[in-house]
Amino acid sequence: MLKRILSLLMIVMLVMGAMVGCGSQPAPEEEKEQAGEEVVAKNDLTIALSADIASLDPQGHNDTKSERVSFLLFNRLFRLNTDFEVVPDLAEKWEQPSDTEWVIKIKEGVKFHDGTEITAEDVKFSLERSLTQPKVQHVLSEVESIEVVDNYTVKITTKSAFAPFLYTLVHAGASILPKAYVESGDNFAKPVGSGPYTLVEWASGDKIVLKKNEAYFDADNMGQMETITFRVIPEGTSRTIALETGEVDIVDELQTIDISKIEENEKLKLYTKPSTRIDYFGMNNEKAPFDNQLVRQAMNYAIDKQAIMTVAINGAGIEAKSVLASTMLGYKEANYTYDPAKAKELLKEAGLEEGFEISLWASGDERKRIAEVIQANLLEVGITANIEMLEWGTYIDKLMKGEHQSFVLGWTSNPDPDSTLTPLYYSESIGGMNFSRTNDKKVDEFILSARGELDLDKRVATYNEFHEYIMDRAPIVPLFVKNNVVGANAGLKDVELSPQGLWNIEKIHY
Repeated sequence: MLKRILSLLMIVMLVMGAMVGCGSQPAPEEEKEQAGEEVVAKNDLTIALSADIASLDPQGHNDTKSERVSFLLFNRLFRLNTDFEVVPDLAEKWEQPSDTEWVIKIKEGVKFHDGTEITAEDVKFSLERSLTQPKVQHVLSEVESIEVVDNYTVKITTKSAFAPFLYTLVHAGASILPKAYVESGDNFAKPVGSGPYTLVEWASGDKIVLKKNEAYFDADNMGQMETITFRVIPEGTSRTIALETGEVDIVDELQTIDISKIEENEKLKLYTKPSTRIDYFGMNNEKAPFDNQLVRQAMNYAIDKQAIMTVAINGAGIEAKSVLASTMLGYKEANYTYDPAKAKELLKEAGLEEGFEISLWASGDERKRIAEVIQANLLEVGITANIEMLEWGTYIDKLMKGEHQSFVLGWTSNPDPDSTLTPLYYSESIGGMNFSRTNDKKVDEFILSARGELDLDKRVATYNEFHEYIMDRAPIVPLFVKNNVVGANAGLKDVELSPQGLWNIEKIHY
Protein backbone atom coordinates (compact mmCIF):
# COMPACT_ATOMS: atom_id res chain seq x y z
CA MET A 1 0.00 0.00 0.00
CA LEU A 2 2.82 2.35 0.93
CA LYS A 3 4.54 1.68 -2.39
CA ARG A 4 1.31 2.48 -4.23
CA ILE A 5 0.91 5.82 -2.38
CA LEU A 6 4.54 6.75 -3.03
CA SER A 7 4.11 5.91 -6.73
CA LEU A 8 1.04 8.11 -6.96
CA LEU A 9 2.89 10.98 -5.24
CA MET A 10 5.81 10.64 -7.66
CA ILE A 11 3.43 10.76 -10.64
CA VAL A 12 1.75 13.88 -9.26
CA MET A 13 5.17 15.53 -8.71
CA LEU A 14 6.34 14.64 -12.22
CA VAL A 15 3.17 16.05 -13.77
CA MET A 16 3.49 19.25 -11.75
CA GLY A 17 7.17 19.53 -12.68
CA ALA A 18 6.32 19.08 -16.35
CA MET A 19 3.69 21.81 -16.08
CA VAL A 20 6.21 24.18 -14.52
CA GLY A 21 8.93 23.31 -17.05
CA CYS A 22 6.83 23.35 -20.24
CA GLY A 23 4.03 25.76 -19.51
CA SER A 24 6.07 28.31 -17.53
CA GLN A 25 3.95 31.10 -16.06
CA PRO A 26 0.40 31.89 -17.23
CA ALA A 27 0.14 34.79 -19.65
CA PRO A 28 -1.14 38.04 -18.12
CA GLU A 29 -4.48 37.46 -19.90
CA GLU A 30 -4.74 33.97 -18.35
CA GLU A 31 -3.95 35.37 -14.91
CA LYS A 32 -6.74 37.93 -15.31
CA GLU A 33 -9.16 35.22 -16.42
CA GLN A 34 -8.23 33.08 -13.42
CA ALA A 35 -8.81 36.07 -11.15
CA GLY A 36 -12.22 36.67 -12.71
CA GLU A 37 -11.16 39.91 -14.41
CA GLU A 38 -12.43 40.89 -17.85
CA VAL A 39 -9.77 40.49 -20.56
CA VAL A 40 -9.67 43.28 -23.14
CA ALA A 41 -7.96 42.36 -26.42
CA LYS A 42 -5.26 44.70 -27.66
CA ASN A 43 -6.64 46.42 -30.74
CA ASP A 44 -3.87 48.90 -31.51
CA LEU A 45 -0.73 47.97 -33.42
CA THR A 46 2.28 50.28 -33.08
CA ILE A 47 5.14 50.06 -35.58
CA ALA A 48 8.44 51.89 -35.17
CA LEU A 49 9.84 53.61 -38.27
CA SER A 50 13.38 54.92 -38.60
CA ALA A 51 12.21 58.10 -40.35
CA ASP A 52 9.04 60.00 -41.09
CA ILE A 53 7.07 59.42 -44.25
CA ALA A 54 7.59 61.86 -47.11
CA SER A 55 3.97 62.39 -48.14
CA LEU A 56 0.41 61.11 -47.78
CA ASP A 57 0.01 61.46 -51.54
CA PRO A 58 0.87 58.00 -52.91
CA GLN A 59 2.20 59.67 -56.04
CA GLY A 60 4.20 62.18 -54.01
CA HIS A 61 6.81 59.77 -52.65
CA ASN A 62 8.97 56.85 -53.70
CA ASP A 63 10.34 55.30 -50.51
CA THR A 64 9.47 52.18 -48.55
CA LYS A 65 8.53 54.00 -45.33
CA SER A 66 5.87 56.06 -47.09
CA GLU A 67 4.72 52.95 -48.97
CA ARG A 68 3.95 51.23 -45.65
CA VAL A 69 1.28 53.88 -45.07
CA SER A 70 0.13 54.28 -48.68
CA PHE A 71 -0.57 50.56 -49.07
CA LEU A 72 -2.99 50.78 -46.12
CA LEU A 73 -4.79 53.89 -47.39
CA PHE A 74 -4.97 53.15 -51.12
CA ASN A 75 -5.46 50.28 -53.52
CA ARG A 76 -3.87 49.62 -56.90
CA LEU A 77 -5.13 47.54 -59.81
CA PHE A 78 -2.69 44.80 -58.77
CA ARG A 79 -0.53 44.04 -55.76
CA LEU A 80 2.28 41.64 -54.84
CA ASN A 81 1.97 38.69 -52.52
CA THR A 82 4.80 37.67 -50.16
CA ASP A 83 6.31 35.51 -52.91
CA PHE A 84 6.45 38.64 -55.11
CA GLU A 85 3.85 37.32 -57.52
CA VAL A 86 1.44 39.79 -59.12
CA VAL A 87 -2.14 39.23 -57.92
CA PRO A 88 -5.31 41.28 -58.50
CA ASP A 89 -6.28 44.08 -56.12
CA LEU A 90 -8.96 46.31 -57.66
CA ALA A 91 -8.71 44.44 -60.98
CA GLU A 92 -11.28 41.70 -61.53
CA LYS A 93 -10.10 40.40 -64.91
CA TRP A 94 -7.76 41.47 -67.68
CA GLU A 95 -6.61 40.48 -71.13
CA GLN A 96 -3.89 41.45 -73.59
CA PRO A 97 -5.33 41.76 -77.12
CA SER A 98 -1.87 42.61 -78.51
CA ASP A 99 1.71 43.16 -77.36
CA THR A 100 0.91 46.80 -76.58
CA GLU A 101 -2.71 46.66 -75.38
CA TRP A 102 -4.13 45.77 -71.97
CA VAL A 103 -7.86 45.73 -71.18
CA ILE A 104 -8.56 45.73 -67.44
CA LYS A 105 -11.97 45.48 -65.75
CA ILE A 106 -12.19 46.61 -62.13
CA LYS A 107 -14.43 45.14 -59.44
CA GLU A 108 -17.86 46.72 -59.29
CA GLY A 109 -19.24 48.38 -56.17
CA VAL A 110 -15.89 49.16 -54.50
CA LYS A 111 -16.15 52.39 -52.49
CA PHE A 112 -13.67 55.11 -51.62
CA HIS A 113 -13.56 56.18 -47.97
CA ASP A 114 -16.05 58.97 -48.74
CA GLY A 115 -18.62 56.45 -49.97
CA THR A 116 -18.30 57.17 -53.69
CA GLU A 117 -17.85 54.25 -56.07
CA ILE A 118 -14.59 53.65 -57.91
CA THR A 119 -15.06 53.90 -61.66
CA ALA A 120 -12.92 53.58 -64.77
CA GLU A 121 -12.77 57.38 -64.87
CA ASP A 122 -10.94 57.38 -61.53
CA VAL A 123 -8.53 54.75 -62.87
CA LYS A 124 -7.78 56.79 -65.99
CA PHE A 125 -7.36 59.99 -63.96
CA SER A 126 -5.06 58.37 -61.40
CA LEU A 127 -2.73 56.70 -63.90
CA GLU A 128 -2.51 59.82 -66.03
CA ARG A 129 -1.76 61.90 -62.92
CA SER A 130 1.05 59.48 -62.04
CA LEU A 131 2.76 60.37 -65.31
CA THR A 132 2.99 64.03 -64.19
CA GLN A 133 4.39 63.50 -60.67
CA PRO A 134 8.22 63.80 -60.51
CA LYS A 135 8.86 61.08 -57.93
CA VAL A 136 6.84 58.39 -59.72
CA GLN A 137 6.58 59.51 -63.34
CA HIS A 138 9.03 56.77 -64.35
CA VAL A 139 6.64 54.04 -63.17
CA LEU A 140 4.21 54.32 -66.08
CA SER A 141 6.49 56.12 -68.51
CA GLU A 142 5.91 53.39 -71.11
CA VAL A 143 2.17 54.13 -71.21
CA GLU A 144 1.01 55.79 -74.45
CA SER A 145 -2.69 56.23 -73.70
CA ILE A 146 -5.50 55.26 -71.32
CA GLU A 147 -9.08 54.98 -72.55
CA VAL A 148 -12.35 54.45 -70.67
CA VAL A 149 -14.15 51.52 -72.32
CA ASP A 150 -17.14 51.52 -69.96
CA ASN A 151 -17.85 52.43 -66.35
CA TYR A 152 -15.62 49.66 -65.02
CA THR A 153 -13.16 48.97 -67.84
CA VAL A 154 -10.06 50.74 -69.14
CA LYS A 155 -7.83 50.05 -72.10
CA ILE A 156 -4.15 50.88 -71.61
CA THR A 157 -1.84 51.12 -74.61
CA THR A 158 1.93 51.10 -74.17
CA LYS A 159 4.41 52.75 -76.51
CA SER A 160 5.90 49.38 -77.39
CA ALA A 161 5.87 45.80 -76.11
CA PHE A 162 6.58 46.10 -72.39
CA ALA A 163 7.40 42.87 -70.50
CA PRO A 164 7.17 44.19 -66.89
CA PHE A 165 3.87 46.07 -67.36
CA LEU A 166 1.86 44.35 -64.60
CA TYR A 167 4.72 44.86 -62.15
CA THR A 168 4.51 48.61 -62.75
CA LEU A 169 0.86 48.61 -61.69
CA VAL A 170 1.67 47.31 -58.18
CA HIS A 171 3.74 50.41 -57.37
CA ALA A 172 2.33 52.97 -54.92
CA GLY A 173 2.62 55.51 -57.73
CA ALA A 174 -0.11 53.57 -59.56
CA SER A 175 -2.58 53.95 -56.67
CA ILE A 176 -6.16 54.65 -57.64
CA LEU A 177 -7.43 57.98 -56.33
CA PRO A 178 -10.87 59.62 -56.41
CA LYS A 179 -10.76 62.18 -59.18
CA ALA A 180 -13.22 64.48 -57.38
CA TYR A 181 -11.15 64.49 -54.19
CA VAL A 182 -7.85 65.30 -55.90
CA GLU A 183 -9.49 68.11 -57.85
CA SER A 184 -11.05 69.51 -54.63
CA GLY A 185 -7.72 71.04 -53.65
CA ASP A 186 -7.49 69.36 -50.21
CA ASN A 187 -3.90 68.45 -51.18
CA PHE A 188 -4.01 65.18 -49.18
CA ALA A 189 -4.45 66.89 -45.82
CA LYS A 190 -7.22 64.31 -45.21
CA PRO A 191 -6.54 61.76 -47.95
CA VAL A 192 -9.37 59.73 -49.39
CA GLY A 193 -8.49 56.28 -50.70
CA SER A 194 -10.18 52.90 -50.72
CA GLY A 195 -7.75 50.93 -48.56
CA PRO A 196 -8.32 48.88 -45.39
CA TYR A 197 -7.47 51.88 -43.20
CA THR A 198 -8.28 55.60 -43.11
CA LEU A 199 -6.17 58.47 -41.77
CA VAL A 200 -6.78 59.77 -38.25
CA GLU A 201 -3.67 61.93 -37.80
CA TRP A 202 -0.21 62.67 -39.17
CA ALA A 203 1.90 64.52 -36.62
CA SER A 204 4.96 65.17 -38.76
CA GLY A 205 8.16 63.79 -37.24
CA ASP A 206 6.24 61.95 -34.51
CA LYS A 207 3.51 59.57 -35.63
CA ILE A 208 0.91 58.54 -38.20
CA VAL A 209 -2.35 57.10 -36.85
CA LEU A 210 -4.73 55.04 -39.00
CA LYS A 211 -8.20 53.65 -38.25
CA LYS A 212 -9.77 50.45 -39.61
CA ASN A 213 -12.08 50.85 -42.62
CA GLU A 214 -15.09 48.81 -41.51
CA ALA A 215 -16.59 48.98 -45.02
CA TYR A 216 -13.53 47.55 -46.81
CA PHE A 217 -14.49 45.56 -49.90
CA ASP A 218 -11.99 42.69 -49.58
CA ALA A 219 -12.84 40.35 -46.69
CA ASP A 220 -9.62 38.36 -47.19
CA ASN A 221 -7.50 41.48 -46.65
CA MET A 222 -9.63 43.30 -44.08
CA GLY A 223 -7.79 45.18 -41.35
CA GLN A 224 -7.41 43.13 -38.17
CA MET A 225 -6.57 45.90 -35.71
CA GLU A 226 -8.80 48.85 -34.86
CA THR A 227 -5.90 51.29 -35.19
CA ILE A 228 -2.37 51.17 -36.55
CA THR A 229 0.13 53.74 -35.33
CA PHE A 230 3.49 54.35 -36.96
CA ARG A 231 5.94 55.91 -34.49
CA VAL A 232 8.96 57.79 -35.83
CA ILE A 233 12.02 56.75 -33.78
CA PRO A 234 15.18 57.68 -35.72
CA GLU A 235 17.77 56.13 -33.38
CA GLY A 236 18.16 52.37 -33.80
CA THR A 237 18.84 51.48 -30.17
CA SER A 238 15.84 53.53 -29.07
CA ARG A 239 13.63 51.54 -31.44
CA THR A 240 14.83 48.27 -29.92
CA ILE A 241 14.32 49.55 -26.37
CA ALA A 242 10.79 50.65 -27.30
CA LEU A 243 10.10 47.10 -28.48
CA GLU A 244 11.56 45.56 -25.32
CA THR A 245 9.45 47.80 -23.08
CA GLY A 246 6.26 47.28 -25.08
CA GLU A 247 6.05 50.88 -26.27
CA VAL A 248 5.92 49.52 -29.83
CA ASP A 249 4.85 46.13 -31.18
CA ILE A 250 7.09 45.95 -34.23
CA VAL A 251 10.43 47.43 -35.29
CA ASP A 252 10.34 47.55 -39.06
CA GLU A 253 14.07 48.16 -39.55
CA LEU A 254 15.78 46.38 -36.70
CA GLN A 255 19.44 47.19 -36.19
CA THR A 256 21.41 44.05 -36.95
CA ILE A 257 23.53 44.62 -33.82
CA ASP A 258 20.33 44.09 -31.81
CA ILE A 259 19.44 40.71 -33.35
CA SER A 260 20.76 38.78 -30.33
CA LYS A 261 18.64 40.89 -27.95
CA ILE A 262 15.51 39.83 -29.79
CA GLU A 263 16.54 36.18 -30.04
CA GLU A 264 17.29 35.99 -26.32
CA ASN A 265 14.01 37.61 -25.23
CA GLU A 266 11.16 35.09 -25.04
CA LYS A 267 8.62 37.90 -25.28
CA LEU A 268 9.96 38.91 -28.70
CA LYS A 269 10.37 37.24 -32.08
CA LEU A 270 12.82 37.81 -34.93
CA TYR A 271 11.79 37.68 -38.60
CA THR A 272 14.31 37.65 -41.45
CA LYS A 273 14.10 37.23 -45.21
CA PRO A 274 16.49 37.81 -48.13
CA SER A 275 15.77 41.08 -49.90
CA THR A 276 16.05 42.76 -53.28
CA ARG A 277 17.37 45.92 -51.61
CA ILE A 278 20.80 47.10 -52.67
CA ASP A 279 22.71 49.74 -50.72
CA TYR A 280 25.19 51.82 -52.66
CA PHE A 281 27.59 54.74 -52.69
CA GLY A 282 26.30 57.10 -55.36
CA MET A 283 28.18 59.74 -57.31
CA ASN A 284 26.78 62.71 -59.20
CA ASN A 285 28.09 61.90 -62.68
CA GLU A 286 27.47 65.50 -63.77
CA LYS A 287 29.81 67.05 -61.18
CA ALA A 288 33.60 66.95 -60.91
CA PRO A 289 35.43 64.82 -60.08
CA PHE A 290 32.76 62.17 -60.68
CA ASP A 291 32.16 63.27 -64.25
CA ASN A 292 35.38 61.32 -64.92
CA GLN A 293 34.89 57.58 -65.48
CA LEU A 294 38.38 56.80 -64.16
CA VAL A 295 37.53 58.43 -60.82
CA ARG A 296 34.28 56.48 -60.56
CA GLN A 297 36.14 53.24 -61.28
CA ALA A 298 38.70 54.18 -58.64
CA MET A 299 35.91 54.49 -56.06
CA ASN A 300 34.89 50.89 -56.82
CA TYR A 301 38.39 49.74 -55.87
CA ALA A 302 38.83 52.13 -52.93
CA ILE A 303 35.81 51.09 -50.83
CA ASP A 304 35.99 48.06 -48.52
CA LYS A 305 32.52 46.48 -48.75
CA GLN A 306 33.25 43.75 -46.21
CA ALA A 307 34.27 46.35 -43.62
CA ILE A 308 31.08 48.30 -44.32
CA MET A 309 28.94 45.19 -43.86
CA THR A 310 30.65 44.40 -40.56
CA VAL A 311 30.29 47.92 -39.15
CA ALA A 312 26.90 48.88 -40.57
CA ILE A 313 24.83 45.68 -40.61
CA ASN A 314 26.79 43.24 -38.46
CA GLY A 315 27.40 41.04 -41.50
CA ALA A 316 23.68 40.39 -42.16
CA GLY A 317 23.88 40.48 -45.95
CA ILE A 318 26.00 39.70 -48.98
CA GLU A 319 28.46 41.82 -50.92
CA ALA A 320 26.94 43.55 -53.94
CA LYS A 321 28.87 43.18 -57.19
CA SER A 322 26.60 44.95 -59.65
CA VAL A 323 23.75 47.45 -59.76
CA LEU A 324 21.13 44.79 -58.91
CA ALA A 325 20.76 42.09 -56.28
CA SER A 326 22.04 38.71 -57.44
CA THR A 327 18.49 37.25 -57.35
CA MET A 328 17.35 39.57 -60.15
CA LEU A 329 16.84 38.53 -63.76
CA GLY A 330 19.97 38.72 -65.93
CA TYR A 331 22.36 39.50 -63.06
CA LYS A 332 26.08 39.39 -63.83
CA GLU A 333 28.97 40.20 -61.48
CA ALA A 334 31.59 42.88 -62.10
CA ASN A 335 35.30 42.27 -61.45
CA TYR A 336 35.97 45.02 -58.88
CA THR A 337 37.69 44.03 -55.64
CA TYR A 338 38.92 46.05 -52.69
CA ASP A 339 42.28 47.28 -53.99
CA PRO A 340 43.46 50.72 -52.73
CA ALA A 341 46.64 50.47 -54.84
CA LYS A 342 44.56 50.05 -58.00
CA ALA A 343 42.39 52.97 -56.94
CA LYS A 344 45.49 55.18 -56.60
CA GLU A 345 46.68 54.13 -60.08
CA LEU A 346 43.36 55.18 -61.62
CA LEU A 347 43.35 58.49 -59.73
CA LYS A 348 46.87 59.19 -60.99
CA GLU A 349 45.75 58.39 -64.53
CA ALA A 350 42.90 60.88 -64.03
CA GLY A 351 45.43 63.53 -62.96
CA LEU A 352 44.24 63.55 -59.34
CA GLU A 353 47.10 61.84 -57.55
CA GLU A 354 47.38 64.82 -55.15
CA GLY A 355 43.92 64.04 -53.80
CA PHE A 356 40.79 66.17 -53.39
CA GLU A 357 37.82 66.85 -51.10
CA ILE A 358 34.22 65.75 -51.58
CA SER A 359 30.95 66.11 -49.68
CA LEU A 360 29.28 62.82 -48.73
CA TRP A 361 25.58 62.92 -47.85
CA ALA A 362 23.70 60.40 -45.70
CA SER A 363 20.47 60.08 -43.72
CA GLY A 364 19.84 57.81 -40.74
CA ASP A 365 22.14 56.11 -38.26
CA GLU A 366 22.88 53.00 -40.34
CA ARG A 367 23.91 55.00 -43.38
CA LYS A 368 25.93 57.29 -41.16
CA ARG A 369 27.99 54.23 -40.18
CA ILE A 370 28.35 53.32 -43.86
CA ALA A 371 29.50 56.84 -44.67
CA GLU A 372 32.09 56.76 -41.88
CA VAL A 373 33.69 53.58 -43.24
CA ILE A 374 33.73 55.09 -46.75
CA GLN A 375 35.28 58.23 -45.31
CA ALA A 376 38.12 56.18 -43.77
CA ASN A 377 38.58 54.15 -46.99
CA LEU A 378 38.82 57.24 -49.18
CA LEU A 379 41.30 58.91 -46.85
CA GLU A 380 43.67 56.00 -47.53
CA VAL A 381 43.75 56.93 -51.22
CA GLY A 382 44.10 60.67 -50.61
CA ILE A 383 40.45 61.75 -50.71
CA THR A 384 38.89 63.74 -47.89
CA ALA A 385 35.16 63.04 -47.57
CA ASN A 386 33.16 65.49 -45.47
CA ILE A 387 30.01 63.78 -44.18
CA GLU A 388 26.77 65.77 -44.10
CA MET A 389 23.69 64.28 -42.40
CA LEU A 390 20.26 65.30 -43.66
CA GLU A 391 16.65 64.68 -42.59
CA TRP A 392 15.04 62.03 -44.81
CA GLY A 393 12.50 64.15 -46.70
CA THR A 394 15.00 66.95 -47.29
CA TYR A 395 17.61 64.40 -48.35
CA ILE A 396 15.45 62.94 -51.13
CA ASP A 397 14.31 66.35 -52.38
CA LYS A 398 17.89 67.62 -52.62
CA LEU A 399 19.04 64.44 -54.38
CA MET A 400 16.29 64.88 -56.95
CA LYS A 401 17.48 68.43 -57.61
CA GLY A 402 21.06 67.24 -58.15
CA GLU A 403 22.53 69.38 -55.36
CA HIS A 404 24.75 66.55 -54.09
CA GLN A 405 28.25 65.41 -54.96
CA SER A 406 28.14 61.92 -53.45
CA PHE A 407 25.72 60.06 -51.21
CA VAL A 408 24.78 56.78 -49.52
CA LEU A 409 21.39 55.26 -50.27
CA GLY A 410 19.50 52.03 -50.83
CA TRP A 411 16.92 50.86 -53.35
CA THR A 412 14.25 48.20 -52.91
CA SER A 413 12.10 47.03 -55.78
CA ASN A 414 9.94 44.24 -57.10
CA PRO A 415 11.86 41.40 -58.81
CA ASP A 416 11.70 42.73 -62.35
CA PRO A 417 15.00 44.53 -63.20
CA ASP A 418 13.24 47.35 -65.03
CA SER A 419 11.71 48.60 -61.77
CA THR A 420 15.25 49.43 -60.64
CA LEU A 421 17.06 50.26 -63.86
CA THR A 422 14.56 52.71 -65.37
CA PRO A 423 14.21 54.95 -62.28
CA LEU A 424 17.90 54.83 -61.31
CA TYR A 425 19.80 54.88 -64.62
CA TYR A 426 17.52 55.93 -67.50
CA SER A 427 18.40 59.46 -68.65
CA GLU A 428 14.77 60.63 -68.63
CA SER A 429 14.64 59.83 -64.89
CA ILE A 430 17.13 62.64 -64.12
CA GLY A 431 15.22 64.98 -61.83
CA GLY A 432 13.43 61.92 -60.48
CA MET A 433 15.11 58.92 -58.90
CA ASN A 434 18.20 58.91 -61.17
CA PHE A 435 20.33 60.32 -58.36
CA SER A 436 23.63 59.40 -60.02
CA ARG A 437 22.35 61.50 -62.95
CA THR A 438 23.51 58.81 -65.38
CA ASN A 439 23.07 60.10 -68.92
CA ASP A 440 24.40 57.49 -71.32
CA LYS A 441 22.82 56.67 -74.69
CA LYS A 442 23.96 53.07 -74.59
CA VAL A 443 22.53 52.57 -71.08
CA ASP A 444 19.22 53.94 -72.37
CA GLU A 445 19.33 51.58 -75.34
CA PHE A 446 19.92 48.57 -73.10
CA ILE A 447 17.05 49.53 -70.79
CA LEU A 448 14.57 50.12 -73.62
CA SER A 449 15.63 46.99 -75.48
CA ALA A 450 15.29 44.73 -72.42
CA ARG A 451 11.96 46.09 -71.25
CA GLY A 452 10.48 45.59 -74.72
CA GLU A 453 11.77 42.03 -75.16
CA LEU A 454 9.05 39.41 -74.58
CA ASP A 455 11.38 36.46 -75.21
CA LEU A 456 12.78 35.64 -71.75
CA ASP A 457 16.10 34.18 -72.94
CA LYS A 458 16.81 37.21 -75.11
CA ARG A 459 15.86 39.52 -72.27
CA VAL A 460 18.30 37.77 -69.91
CA ALA A 461 21.08 38.01 -72.50
CA THR A 462 20.44 41.75 -72.88
CA TYR A 463 20.66 42.27 -69.13
CA ASN A 464 23.91 40.26 -69.01
CA GLU A 465 25.46 42.72 -71.50
CA PHE A 466 23.97 45.65 -69.65
CA HIS A 467 25.63 44.65 -66.35
CA GLU A 468 29.05 44.47 -67.99
CA TYR A 469 28.63 47.85 -69.64
CA ILE A 470 27.19 49.82 -66.73
CA MET A 471 29.74 48.51 -64.23
CA ASP A 472 32.50 49.59 -66.58
CA ARG A 473 30.90 53.04 -66.69
CA ALA A 474 30.68 52.81 -62.85
CA PRO A 475 27.98 55.38 -62.02
CA ILE A 476 27.81 54.01 -58.46
CA VAL A 477 29.64 51.69 -56.08
CA PRO A 478 27.32 48.79 -55.14
CA LEU A 479 27.89 47.96 -51.46
CA PHE A 480 25.72 45.14 -50.14
CA VAL A 481 22.36 43.40 -50.33
CA LYS A 482 20.96 43.40 -46.81
CA ASN A 483 18.62 40.84 -45.29
CA ASN A 484 15.28 42.21 -44.11
CA VAL A 485 15.30 42.01 -40.31
CA VAL A 486 12.16 42.75 -38.27
CA GLY A 487 11.66 42.45 -34.52
CA ALA A 488 8.16 41.95 -33.09
CA ASN A 489 6.18 41.11 -30.01
CA ALA A 490 6.02 37.30 -29.83
CA GLY A 491 2.26 37.47 -29.29
CA LEU A 492 1.60 38.86 -32.74
CA LYS A 493 0.17 36.58 -35.40
CA ASP A 494 0.40 36.65 -39.21
CA VAL A 495 3.55 38.77 -39.33
CA GLU A 496 4.88 38.35 -42.88
CA LEU A 497 7.98 39.56 -44.69
CA SER A 498 8.47 39.89 -48.41
CA PRO A 499 11.76 40.72 -50.17
CA GLN A 500 10.75 44.36 -49.56
CA GLY A 501 10.34 43.89 -45.82
CA LEU A 502 7.25 44.04 -43.59
CA TRP A 503 4.22 43.06 -45.65
CA ASN A 504 0.42 42.74 -45.36
CA ILE A 505 0.37 44.90 -42.25
CA GLU A 506 -3.42 44.93 -42.29
CA LYS A 507 -3.44 41.18 -41.46
CA ILE A 508 -1.27 41.41 -38.33
CA HIS A 509 -3.09 40.88 -35.04
CA TYR A 510 -2.78 39.58 -31.47
